[in-house]
Amino acid sequence: MIRIAKNGCSSDVTFIKKNVYFDWDRGLPKTYLGKKLNKTDLLKENLINETHLPTVENLMIDWELYENGWHVVYGKDGYKNKHLFYYLQQMGNWGSYKPEELEYFK
Repeated sequence: MIRIAKNGCSSDVTFIKKNVYFDWDRGLPKTYLGKKLNKTDLLKENLINETHLPTVENLMIDWELYENGWHVVYGKDGYKNKHLFYYLQQMGNWGSYKPEELEYFK
């Protein structure tokens, strides 16, 4: 099951014009996201320079792209890199720490 992420103002969290979802014990079935897409291709289209791709992919290591949104996967040991997800949600004081990798996007 998944749930849409909300920021500190209770607005839906989006990234590159797609809603962001995370694992939740109740909510929408993961099938709601539709077909899995190639995250790397979308990132390349939206980066200023493809040389930044490895750094951005590390920032988004927990993120999977689907036709109806992003799914941030919580693994058995937690998130591998929670910075972007927590920043976009304004979780705790994470909202004050913009990931520098966001400067690499158009």
